[in-house]
Amino acid sequence: MTEQTVLIDVASAGASGDMFLSALLNLIGDKDALVPVAASLLIVDPKLRVHVEEHQHGDMKGFRLKVEYDESLRLTPAQLRESLTVICEEAELSKKGKLLAEKILEELFQAESRAHDESIEQLHLHELGTVDTLLDIAGVVYLLERGDLLGKVRFVSTSVAIGNGTVDTKHGTMEVPVPAVSEILVEHDVLFHNGDVEAELLTPTGAAILVNLVDTFIKSTEGFVPTREGIGFGTRDFGDHPNCLRLAVGEMIIPEPVTREEIPKKEESEPPKPVTPQIERAPTVPEKAKESVIVSEGTYIDEIAVIETTVDDTDGEMLGQIYETLLEKGLAYDVVVIPAFGKKNRPCFIVKVIAAKDQIGAVAEILLRHLGTLGIRYTTWSRIIAAREVIATRFEVDNKVYMVRVKVSRAADGSIVAIKPEADDVIAISRETGIPIRELKPRIALQAHAITE
Repeated sequence: MTEQTVLIDVASAGASGDMFLSALLNLIGDKDALVPVAASLLIVDPKLRVHVEEHQHGDMKGFRLKVEYDESLRLTPAQLRESLTVICEEAELSKKGKLLAEKILEELFQAESRAHDESIEQLHLHELGTVDTLLDIAGVVYLLERGDLLGKVRFVSTSVAIGNGTVDTKHGTMEVPVPAVSEILVEHDVLFHNGDVEAELLTPTGAAILVNLVDTFIKSTEGFVPTREGIGFGTRDFGDHPNCLRLAVGEMIIPEPVTREEIPKKEESEPPKPVTPQIERAPTVPEKAKESVIVSEGTYIDEIAVIETTVDDTDGEMLGQIYETLLEKGLAYDVVVIPAFGKKNRPCFIVKVIAAKDQIGAVAEILLRHLGTLGIRYTTWSRIIAAREVIATRFEVDNKVYMVRVKVSRAADGSIVAIKPEADDVIAISRETGIPIRELKPRIALQAHAITE
């Protein structure tokens, strides 16, 4: 029996939240795909910065994530729950996506609670109490939905490498795996081995994400035929040993699930050798599309798809729905409707959609279904992108402070080219204060300029 499958290869270097994010970004083929989640988290931690870079180890190419955040900020379990709810709403996750994100967070809480023999409300979270945990959980679920992988495929995983030795934590020096990871491994009958690296390979967040995605742990990838693949590298350097997680989409004959009796136990037997799947490189998009060509310092070139159709029998309500469907689902970067005259001198509209190359099929399907058009045109374009970042700035009105997200773009010399406050945040302040948007935008931009110069 064959079915659409996502293979999670964690046999070599285990799993962490940032490795999952990097692999999903690489699978989707869009470095900016995580921006909506990162931007929404600025309200929680204005110091958050997410950098996605291309990385290579031997003949393996993928993405690596570097995250900067306020390490002094610690959130309680209640604050993490509340913040995750807000982030899921801001990122417009589906109901199923929200439930998955909440389940992963609760998995962490339950594991920590069992490990320290404390109620969840009494837990003093250290590494897990940072905004990085929220980014990992909400980001993974958001990217799964963006890649159309949530609920539509079966997830299988290789035996996961957990590491060896000890690790320094806020609780002190601990043996690998740390207690929370051990709790998750035992609770879910996870197939694991130690691996060849003297370090912590499986983090609590990585373990929580893994067990809430995987349907079956497999001992061999025989019979798996990949169609596309994403590689996510970790931040640590293990020398000749690749520190990466692989996600491959394809088809395979599903083996029988591994039972508890088949799972190697660290105290009873020698750990098995890591399972290394033989996966041929099958990129989501052509390699050329993944290369970033530097035009000047602070800018780069990438490739996008332009999908369009012409309609002469569509009303305004249908066109309005196209905006909502494509933009709210994160399928398009932009949607433009151009009035024109077509055949037989009829008034018509040209609907032009700018999207990632891997979204051509999804965009075309929506245009065909919602507009009733008989044909879709598409082509690929190269675009030059200016360096940009999203920051959060404080804006005060009548002694009340509002946090506003602001997009800042810069020239090659680092000087500011443009400052644009997030429209949703400006609208919310305008509604509450009664101050017109046209007055708020320059005042907020001036405030943001002062803190970024």
